[in-house]
Amino acid sequence: MKAAAVVAAVAVAATVGVGAAGSAEAACRAQYACMYSNSDLGGYKFENFNSQANWGNLRYAGTSIPLWAGDGTYNNVSSMENKDTNSPIAVYYNSGYRGSCFTIRSSGTVRNFADVRLSGDSHDGWVANDVMNSHHFNIACGTYYG
Repeated sequence: MKAAAVVAAVAVAATVGVGAAGSAEAACRAQYACMYSNSDLGGYKFENFNSQANWGNLRYAGTSIPLWAGDGTYNNVSSMENKDTNSPIAVYYNSGYRGSCFTIRSSGTVRNFADVRLSGDSHDGWVANDVMNSHHFNIACGTYYG
């Protein structure tokens, strides 16, 4: 009887561990940028400390899911942390650091891209959720958030 209970407990623990794979569990590290597939820093996570010219070429940790897979795709980036204490991060609508944009302050967090309005070019005034495609450290563009 005890053996069956232990086996059941181990199976439940293993299932919970597998279900959490790829989710945003660990805190964003100092000096890094962390992008999340859901608002409130939830869902899948991508973390790095370099500018990225094309989020479509990047995959969330432990998945084959790209950070950008076409405008309005549910798993596109929806929230972001800038843990760099010395530099803002410009976030752009287009790859190659082009198009409408906004800036996340150094040590800033944007918990929901749906609250962000873009500025510049033909996407001026658009909401940033699920449409952004690149980011650049130490550059400012558009309105500051975070």
